[in-house]
Amino acid sequence: MADRYIIGIMKAAVNSEKEFALETTVEAAIETFKQTLSEELQISVTTFSFSGPHLTPESGAYAALDFLRLGLSEKIERNIDFLLIVTEVDLAASKLSFALALPSQLTNIAVISTKRLEPEFRVEQSPTCASPNRLAALMLYSFGRIVNLSRVQDPDNVMFDFKNVEELDTMANFTQQQRETVVRNLPVEARERVSKHDKGQFSFILRALAINSRGIMTGIIRANPLSLLAQLPTMATAAISVLIFLFFTPDMWDVASTMEMYQLVIFSLLTNIGATLALYKTFAFGPILSRDRVVSESAVVTEAVAIASLFLTMLIVNLGFLLLVYVAIISIFPYRLMETWTTVRPATGLLAHLKLSLLIGGLALLAGSLGGRADSKDLIRAVLFTKEES
Repeated sequence: MADRYIIGIMKAAVNSEKEFALETTVEAAIETFKQTLSEELQISVTTFSFSGPHLTPESGAYAALDFLRLGLSEKIERNIDFLLIVTEVDLAASKLSFALALPSQLTNIAVISTKRLEPEFRVEQSPTCASPNRLAALMLYSFGRIVNLSRVQDPDNVMFDFKNVEELDTMANFTQQQRETVVRNLPVEARERVSKHDKGQFSFILRALAINSRGIMTGIIRANPLSLLAQLPTMATAAISVLIFLFFTPDMWDVASTMEMYQLVIFSLLTNIGATLALYKTFAFGPILSRDRVVSESAVVTEAVAIASLFLTMLIVNLGFLLLVYVAIISIFPYRLMETWTTVRPATGLLAHLKLSLLIGGLALLAGSLGGRADSKDLIRAVLFTKEES
């Protein structure tokens, strides 16, 4: 276990004109942040700036994933255990009107916005509501979520499940029990191991997967592949259009009826893999290797959870398409055509219907993933920032 764990605080000013204001606010907040995290927690804080990231806002706000991608590279290059990225621009939110912070337990990175912390953005205009104090509370809350502290209902506690910006003003205290929990969780959550340059990287990845198998499973469950289906509107539209076309194509019935079941099962598995890679590669996290060819344990875990979650989501979609085709066959497709559309043997039995469902479902899934890759960012965001929007 490392003697001390490093929390990096990266100041990412998008607007160069506001860089000084962001610098001043963050430096003031860091002092409170350090004082609250006492020496017994074995934590040290380092700060640095990442000026002028070339980011493009979407619908008036900036995507947290863009900051996360910058942070992943900086985290591995600087060998930082936890990273808080502070920016002065609005962060796009998936459900709320805006997001103050997006902590990601999976990557050990939190993206924090100071935009809405100033009193002029609120109904109240009290001079006591200084943004540095609010930012310190938000940083403490985000760090707590990264190290897996639960939310509480005490408004004076840094882990208070706050709803409004004003509630940050009272969030200042850690309980002794929370401090003990942080001490226990730090070695587990830090995932500080790295490979030895370019030697034995494959074996290092296998060990990292084995050591973190429980954490990876927790990450997959937290991402909830069933809930990820809601992030696939474009893919679903493209896939169903292809599915309808193929369903009424005689050649599909002929090919499916003559293929062996094991061939279709293999084909279905390959389409799941292909669809997963098509969605994953659309939004790559960034390099898994540092400049000196080192692989980090946290990068391996992040990649594993993301790929596994996407694969399970594609598997569920494929099963849904299979069921949809099968129901359509037995409910609306004319029985006479099942006998006459095929040239080798009639496709009237259960086995023939399952074969056709596997073939068309797999092709629709693959076509949908290629045509609906615009959904990829929403999927990746849902995996990395699961239920953490604040």
